[in-house]
Amino acid sequence: MKPLRTALPLPRYVERKPLQSGDWGYFFHVPSWARKAGCKIENSPLGTDYTAAVERAEKILLPAFDAWRMRGDAPAELPAIVKLGTLDWMFAEYRADRRYKKLSAKHKRNHENGFRLVGGYILKDGTRLGQRPMTAIDTSITDDLYEKLLVVKVADAKGNVVERERRTTVNHAMKSCRRAWFICARRNPKMIVAGTIPLVNPFAKMGLESSDRQTPTATYEELIAFRGKAVELGLSSLATAALIGWEWLQRETDIFATFDLSHYRPKERPNMVRVIDAKTGTESWIPLFDPETGIDSIPN
Repeated sequence: MKPLRTALPLPRYVERKPLQSGDWGYFFHVPSWARKAGCKIENSPLGTDYTAAVERAEKILLPAFDAWRMRGDAPAELPAIVKLGTLDWMFAEYRADRRYKKLSAKHKRNHENGFRLVGGYILKDGTRLGQRPMTAIDTSITDDLYEKLLVVKVADAKGNVVERERRTTVNHAMKSCRRAWFICARRNPKMIVAGTIPLVNPFAKMGLESSDRQTPTATYEELIAFRGKAVELGLSSLATAALIGWEWLQRETDIFATFDLSHYRPKERPNMVRVIDAKTGTESWIPLFDPETGIDSIPN
């Protein structure tokens, strides 16, 4: 006799199938398009318990799959099963939280880079830091980790091995872990009482210092040279984008994602363009022509 059907919702790529035992079994299947694209995450049986199946899919398998989609490669640093109370589990808890899900793809990618850097750090015994329980990670460990991650050895243009500081990258990683720790603790207050999650967040109050490296500022002459080379290479759209960034103070996201054709010389404002700053949410209208002379205000 077939088991009774249920109307319980299932996460993405999770299927319910009848078993010979008479129960319903749950299975996670990587879609064929992802498999063809090189996704190495394996299909996984999730058992017969609905709650446990949904929890594993949403907290482990789907975050790993989404991380692969953002990076384009399989997240090898995520084990098939994340042990409760470990740093890997903490990352999975944060990924499952609404506050993570509402972040932009860019912010998620920044967090994932930080989790990969910290969780993937190899310890003396050959294991990853992400496999360690949260109770084993204190402030002395995070301070020591920060110093070890800060400087990396790379090859310069001549092939010589040199040391390079990556302070901004490591600072972002520590901040991502700090955020994940706080969210994980908030989601699991009983585990704090039980001692599985320590009261003190070791990634907090680390006294992080900003990099003293200054961001180079392009000159107008360099802009002209860049645009000329872009046009020469047949990349006229890129030349236009560079000019927009210069004249309208727009970021890459503003130009290629936020800007819409309807923003340019709409019927109600035929001589203006609508400029939106996606980061701050501010909006402004910029005249395209000099109001006195009628000459194009932006150079060709």
